[in-house]
Amino acid sequence: MKLLFVDDDLNVISIFKKWASIKGFDAKFAYNGLEVLELTEKEKFDIIIMDIDMPILDGITTAEKLQKLAPQTKVLILTGLHPKHHQKLPQNIVDILLKPISLSELSKKLFLVIDSQNI
Repeated sequence: MKLLFVDDDLNVISIFKKWASIKGFDAKFAYNGLEVLELTEKEKFDIIIMDIDMPILDGITTAEKLQKLAPQTKVLILTGLHPKHHQKLPQNIVDILLKPISLSELSKKLFLVIDSQNI
C-alpha cells in the first residue's frame, strides 16, 4: 500500500515521516496540491492524507483534480474547521479528520479506510 502525506507545515511532515517509518508504510511526502498532482502523474497512491489549507492548490481543489487523474485513490482530509463548513466534497474524499489529531487516531482512521475500501 502506498501513501502520500501532504501538508505545508514542515513540522507536520517530519512527524508523518517518523510515524510512517515506524508503521512500515511505503510513503511519499508533498507540501502542496501541485506537488500531489505531479507525483500522482508518475506513480499510483492508494491513500492520500492531505491538509485542506495549503498554498498554491488547496486540499479540496486537489481532491477534485485527483478524481480525474487518479480515480482509484482515496483521500483523507485534515482540517482545523468542522466538516460542516466544507460543502460539496468530491467523492474520493472518504473522511475528514479534525486537527489536531493524535497519531493513534490517525492510525485507526487509516486502517478503517483500508478495511472498508479493500486496499
